[in-house]
Amino acid sequence: MKKVAVTTMVFMGLMACVIVFNIILCEAVPEYKDFLTAAVSEETAPPVVKASTVNVTKKNEEKTEEKLTLEELKEKYDISALESSSLSSGADNDGAERTIVDKTYHEDCGTGKGYWVITYSDGSTAVE
Repeated sequence: MKKVAVTTMVFMGLMACVIVFNIILCEAVPEYKDFLTAAVSEETAPPVVKASTVNVTKKNEEKTEEKLTLEELKEKYDISALESSSLSSGADNDGAERTIVDKTYHEDCGTGKGYWVITYSDGSTAVE
């Protein structure tokens, strides 16, 4: 009988501590009180935040790379001049090899195909 009384008293003391702890949390932490209120309320739908349209402007917005067609790219980079300069620079360098520094793929709009702009270590560029 003594064990049952001790177990009951320990259990009741534990429940009293939990209740006191919850009361202290409800008074000290408003978010905890809101959480408990939402947990026991009959409303089953979660709170919904309504989105509104906001116009955002960025300062110092970087310019995006414009897509060029193959013909515009040939005009911009003047491939014939590059080929002649690479041949003459190859003769001046006595066979020194060029290495590829950068290779960028550009999609040709509307055709589903694209082209590569290759930059070499000597500063020359080529379109492939």
